[in-house]
Amino acid sequence: MVRAVIPQASAPKPKLLARWKAKLRQGWETLKAEHASPARLGVAMGVGVFCGCSPFHGFQFLLSLGLAWVLRLNKLATLLGLQISAPPVTPLIVFAGLQFGALLLHGRFLPLRLSGIREAIHGSLWRGLLTDFVVGSLALGVVLGLIVGAVTTLLVRRYRAKTGSAANPA
Repeated sequence: MVRAVIPQASAPKPKLLARWKAKLRQGWETLKAEHASPARLGVAMGVGVFCGCSPFHGFQFLLSLGLAWVLRLNKLATLLGLQISAPPVTPLIVFAGLQFGALLLHGRFLPLRLSGIREAIHGSLWRGLLTDFVVGSLALGVVLGLIVGAVTTLLVRRYRAKTGSAANPA
């Protein structure tokens, strides 16, 4: 008896999926280990925090990845630092940026009275508030970035000394 060979649709080859999975895993491990000395991880976290505090909302992700690429920093650490601007925290970062800018530029904090807020909304203070926000956000980003970067460097060094592990210090 002769069997007819009927072409049947086959599922994707397991070998192809296994290769993709291996490439993804290799890419992930490479990304985790790139520029992973304690100091460079600290700088990467600090840059991420700086970008997260920057007044360029909507472009913070691209800004942080661009700076990580240009400065040859660990991209995952930079993106982790960027999480300081997660939506629940964003209003606090904006408020702190406004207050810090007002303190730096005018030597006093912004008023927290309802009448002061109404005056700012309906008056001509938008230009002043925008300047306060930009200056304050950038200064706040520098300060928080330095603090987070230093703490990250210290913690990574302690962790690696304790566990005896060392990543690629490139």
